Amino acid sequence: MPAQQPQPAQGISLPPWLLSIVFAILFLAVGAGAYFGIRYFSGSSQASTGAPATTENTPASAASKAKANTLQKYVEVIGMRLVEDPKKKPEVRFVVVNHSGAEIADLAANVNLWARTAKSDEEAVGTFSFKLASLGAYESKELSGPLNTKLRVYELPDWQNLVAEVQITSPE
Repeated sequence: MPAQQPQPAQGISLPPWLLSIVFAILFLAVGAGAYFGIRYFSGSSQASTGAPATTENTPASAASKAKANTLQKYVEVIGMRLVEDPKKKPEVRFVVVNHSGAEIADLAANVNLWARTAKSDEEAVGTFSFKLASLGAYESKELSGPLNTKLRVYELPDWQNLVAEVQITSPE
């Protein structure tokens, strides 16, 4: 009596190329579901997307927009470095950039430093002011000054997690 051969399994048999496509779609669906689920349940969209906080997203900017100086969009404070001088006082070193094609004379401003992760009810991590006699067209100048803060330098956010909100006080 000859040996019986096993019968093929009954059911649906899909070709391997089709199985690859089905599993790729399933993995994409699970990944998208996880991404949007985390965004939805984490709270604010700014914190979950990791979008950098700009001056429009900072808490105090809504009140200052009504009285914004016309030079506001041309002056930028960048490259902030927080250091401690030998007297244990915090100091900020920064660069002021003029993005306009005109010279700005007698420039004075107050700067609020915000942590990128700051919530709307938190206060600024530090403030400082600066004055420049003149800032030429498309020019930048490096400055330093005392930082007014309640925190020690090592407690402040790192430079890449700081956002500067500039409020120009002069010229009017």
